[in-house]
Amino acid sequence: MQADISVGNGVLGGVEPCVVVVGVGLIGGSIAAALRAADPRVTVIGIGRNVARMQAAQERGLITGWANSVSAAAVPPGSLGVVCLPVDRIVGAVRELLAAGCGAVTDAGSTKDEICRELLAERLFVGAHPIAGSEHAGFEHADAGLFRGRVCVICKGGAASTVVARVERFWQSLGLSLQWLSAAEHDRILALTSHLPHVLAAVAAGVVADEQLVFAGSGFRDTTRIAAGSADLWTSILLGNADACIESIRRAEQLLGEFRGALERRDAAALRALWAASAERRRKL
Repeated sequence: MQADISVGNGVLGGVEPCVVVVGVGLIGGSIAAALRAADPRVTVIGIGRNVARMQAAQERGLITGWANSVSAAAVPPGSLGVVCLPVDRIVGAVRELLAAGCGAVTDAGSTKDEICRELLAERLFVGAHPIAGSEHAGFEHADAGLFRGRVCVICKGGAASTVVARVERFWQSLGLSLQWLSAAEHDRILALTSHLPHVLAAVAAGVVADEQLVFAGSGFRDTTRIAAGSADLWTSILLGNADACIESIRRAEQLLGEFRGALERRDAAALRALWAASAERRRKL
């Protein structure tokens, strides 16, 4: 089932010579596309359970070979592994890649604390989160430029310095700039900048009845775009960062309460101040 599995010596034009991607969806497929665009000599092995989809990803040119599961036969010794699975499946896949002979492993999970605590003793693992994506799923939407100009958070954990440097070079080769955070701090921040917005988008979409959608304009479409994401994926993310997400929702409820209170009082000055503060934050972005 595998094809063209090989690993060269050194780095090809700044790109890893062989990368094993577990989970060839939007993120995994975009990683593969970016690697192949950077240097077509790169070997990219996809790991996925659906044979037809793995074959389709190879036919499209995203991956050069594939396998249904992680094994020593599927993983060239010393290669770099990248796990792009729902966060509740990342730890198991990392351990499988390490057991199969990967020289370094990283992940693309949207939560980090639980994953990094579970893998703290693994000297060949570096937690990461490339902050990029869309509401779409599947390698059909893969984009070689998805990561260009975006930020990747690195959580070093207990990894060896040489492994950290290798993983950092890998993410940078996709066009990402790096930021370093502890896993716990990552989860606290992303609960506000990523997880809460998805919850609020889902809430905004959920309060409108089907028959009212005909009246939805660009504001509704812009605000609710990310609510169209995978329910399974976002369930795993929210549960994987439950405490920080609860706190972010509490903060949102407090601010919503201030808006509601200003409306109840018909307090134009308070409303103006609340809106202006948020508008200024958005302009800074």
